[in-house]
Amino acid sequence: MFKLYFLLIAICFTPATNITTTVKLGNAIVQIQTNVFGEQSSKLCFINLHANETTSIEACQQFLANSNGKFIYVAHKPQRNIEFELNNTKHVFDPNRIFTNKGIQATLKKLSVYNNEAKKEVEGFANAIIQQIGDAKMIIAMHNNGNKGLSIKSYLKGGAEYANAANVYVNALMDEDDFVYTTDKKVFNHLKENKINVILQKSSGAVDDGSLSIFYGNKMIPYINIEAEQGHLKEQIQMLQILEPLFKE
Repeated sequence: MFKLYFLLIAICFTPATNITTTVKLGNAIVQIQTNVFGEQSSKLCFINLHANETTSIEACQQFLANSNGKFIYVAHKPQRNIEFELNNTKHVFDPNRIFTNKGIQATLKKLSVYNNEAKKEVEGFANAIIQQIGDAKMIIAMHNNGNKGLSIKSYLKGGAEYANAANVYVNALMDEDDFVYTTDKKVFNHLKENKINVILQKSSGAVDDGSLSIFYGNKMIPYINIEAEQGHLKEQIQMLQILEPLFKE
């Protein structure tokens, strides 16, 4: 009986299509996994770029088991950053800082060294991710943070991310590490009405850090980043569920 039960669960969580894209970065091989769930999945794209943020991967897969969408994640070492060697030099970059030229330069300089050859490698990886996202109408990024790291308070006056925020809603009863960051005012208002910690990115003047929020914000395609403290699986799924009516639109 129990064996049958677990078999049914496994079937429920199996995506309709699983595509593996292999990208070579210097001496390193990185895989981009694309799982397709349900019908009309091309309209919604869920994405995880940091392989060590495992709660967000689990939350997205559980949510999509009974919904529609495409889920992209980077299959790499269980760490935030990606490393590769090129011309006997080690290069390191944050995969959510590579979607603008300024971002690529900044992340390589911050974490290792920058040169034109390394830039081309990273740019190719970024293009491979964008190609998998395709013509999605909404981007939903899945992230986890550590306790006492990035939080809703980071976007308030005096916080490290204050310069990027057009508006902030804080529910004092929520954990400050669980919040949503969006480029879309309708999404912001919906979450505020449902008393979810939420930040609205500035429509212009946000810092170009090379992130997907900047890339798709410039393209006027709605972007949503669902942040939760690592281990807050239930809370991250609940935020997805509250957003579900907007996904269906």
